[in-house]
Amino acid sequence: MFVCLLIIQVAGHLVVSTDKKIAVVNIDGRILKAEIAESPRELYRGLSGRRYLCPDCAMLFNFKESAEQLFVMRDMKFPLDIIFINNGRIISLAQNLSPDKNKLDRYYSSQGNCNQVLEVNAGFAAENNIRTGDLVGFEIVNK
Repeated sequence: MFVCLLIIQVAGHLVVSTDKKIAVVNIDGRILKAEIAESPRELYRGLSGRRYLCPDCAMLFNFKESAEQLFVMRDMKFPLDIIFINNGRIISLAQNLSPDKNKLDRYYSSQGNCNQVLEVNAGFAAENNIRTGDLVGFEIVNK
C-alpha cells in the first residue's frame, strides 16, 4: 500500500500529514496548524475518536455555503473550544465543551450564518483572549 507523506514546516514546527489538506490559521497573531475538513465524511467525523490535539493544532471545517452550523461532541475523547467564523471574522464561540460520549441531543450552534468552524483545545480561546469580531486569516500550505 502506498502512503504519501507530506512534511511541511509551519511556524517553526514540522507537520506530517497523510494526504490531508493543511492550513496555517492566524487569529490576531496566534498561529495554528489546521487540518482541513471539506468532504461530507470529513465534515461529519471531525475530530471524533482522536485521543488528543497538539497545543498548536486545530481542525478547520470549510462549508460550501454560509448557514447556521450545529456541532455535537460525538465520540470525542477530549474537551474543545469551537470557534464559528463567517467570511474571516469570528461570529461566536462555544468554550470548554466536555466530551458527550454518544449523547447526540446536545448541539452547539453558530448562532448565525457561518462558512467556517475551527475546533481547538479547550481553553485556547480564553488563554489567547479570542473574542467575537476578531479577524481570522487562513493560508493553505498543501493541496
